[in-house]
Amino acid sequence: MSVSAAALRELHRILRQLSDLRSRLERGPRQVRLGEDNVKRLEAIVAEAKDTVQKAKMSADDKELQLRERENRIADVKTKLNSCSSNREYQAFVEQIAADEQANSVLSDEILEMFEKISELQEVVTSSQGDLEKGKTELGAIRGRVDDERASLEGDVARLSNELQEAEAQLPGDLKLDYQRIVKARGEDGLAPLDGECCGGCYTKITMQTFDELRLSKPVFCKSCGCLLYLPEDRDVTA
Repeated sequence: MSVSAAALRELHRILRQLSDLRSRLERGPRQVRLGEDNVKRLEAIVAEAKDTVQKAKMSADDKELQLRERENRIADVKTKLNSCSSNREYQAFVEQIAADEQANSVLSDEILEMFEKISELQEVVTSSQGDLEKGKTELGAIRGRVDDERASLEGDVARLSNELQEAEAQLPGDLKLDYQRIVKARGEDGLAPLDGECCGGCYTKITMQTFDELRLSKPVFCKSCGCLLYLPEDRDVTA
């Protein structure tokens, strides 16, 4: 039983190209999923920023309501000053008005701070929405690129799969079963060229007997890793 190094080189070439093409086909959907996850993350950021603004506005509204209620109470107390029946009652009203006006002064400052904070938070919302739109645009570009590449990649995979079947059909029957077993288990790594005096798969040094068998076009499996070995083109005495 014999098999040429050229035949094994061709098989290995096709297997490696198929592996690369299939990897690229699988990479496309992963890139789309990453883009979709990024958009979801940005959407969550926008939603959280908007929620923060809404809560800040509600807090400011509550403070404004407190301010109006206290202003109304001050006005009501002021009307009662003219009808006081004693100095003690008059003084109590004056002190109440002073306390409420002081509280309102503090509350007014807090409301102004809240408005400034809301303005800053709104800028965060605007920035986050810009990032979201950018993420959606990038996702659309990724989807378009993946869709454009898919048809071409699938065509190349189909073409190389046919070439692989034709190349495998040339293998001797006794070798084909061992070849199929190793390729099923290890894919393109089931074959390896000779690298110097070593297996190109595991870099274990081969024996002179193994090298002689390769020169005689006999099928040789690495005794260490099990790779189907072949001579590279520059060492193929039959080339």
